[in-house]
Amino acid sequence: MKPLTIKHKIYGRFVITEPVLIDLIKSPALQRLKKVNQHGAWIFQPMYSEKFTRFDHSLGVMLLLKKYGASLEEQIAGLLHDISHTAFSHVGDRVFGRELTQDYQDSKLELAFELQGINKVLKKHGIKPKTILDFSNFTLLEKYLPDLCADRIDYTLQDPVTNRLIKYQAKKLIKNLIVFRDEFVFVDKKSAQNFSYLYLKLNQKVWCNPMQSSLYYILAEAIKIGLDKNIISKKDLFTTDEIVTKKLKAAKDPVINQKLKLLKTLKVKIVPKAKADLYVRSKYRIADPPILQNGKLIRLSRLDKNYRQKIKEFKKWAKAGYYIKIIN
Repeated sequence: MKPLTIKHKIYGRFVITEPVLIDLIKSPALQRLKKVNQHGAWIFQPMYSEKFTRFDHSLGVMLLLKKYGASLEEQIAGLLHDISHTAFSHVGDRVFGRELTQDYQDSKLELAFELQGINKVLKKHGIKPKTILDFSNFTLLEKYLPDLCADRIDYTLQDPVTNRLIKYQAKKLIKNLIVFRDEFVFVDKKSAQNFSYLYLKLNQKVWCNPMQSSLYYILAEAIKIGLDKNIISKKDLFTTDEIVTKKLKAAKDPVINQKLKLLKTLKVKIVPKAKADLYVRSKYRIADPPILQNGKLIRLSRLDKNYRQKIKEFKKWAKAGYYIKIIN
């Protein structure tokens, strides 16, 4: 099998020689993710032009794991961890009432392995699907917040918004990231601060932002109407952003069309409860990475009082949710 050469803007150049990785990268399941945007409903906004797909992220996670010497099985798990995402990514969580946990796709991963042909590819190469599906085997790929993991590191550093929030290069930050006792840690306080303050800013400006929450809410409502009226099916949700959008528009349902139109022009502000059109809450994320100092791991919040206060304030604000007024 011909090797696959990949030049990544952050992680460097790789020559992929493992047949199972090449087959998976070329599989329909992974190729579908090229048309599922990481930022979900943001794609309806005219100002949103930078593409960041689930494929970009999945490939990035796999390359990051390879760079740090993870096993082949863990690299495979990294490559496959998002194949069960619906169109518009985490908008699916709002459709199915999982917006605070954002784990709808996790609950469908085993089924996706079977329905999307992943099990056949793995078995062809002598790999047991159950091994790959058990993420407890893979401590570099997935760790609970506030720890670091390949998934968390990649979606933070690859996010197009990141380039507008930081002055340093992401690949320089990677140089100060190591694996210690089977987990990612930073070797210096400055790198931990750069990553953690970036992570907090991305929460505030994108992931746990009133605008994003409102966009996701409105699109989820349009999708739920489409499902209720049999305009689209649950199966359609596991296609692409474009396919679902076309089906919703083609139905010419006035309520759905009004919501899709609103997504393009939406402007919102936080208001008191009595004046609100919506009340929304989103999953919030707080990173507090470990730093290796003299052979011991110390969390950033213990070394940075300012950061400790900022994450405390953000957590309080995010947990309360916000009342939204649509102003256009």
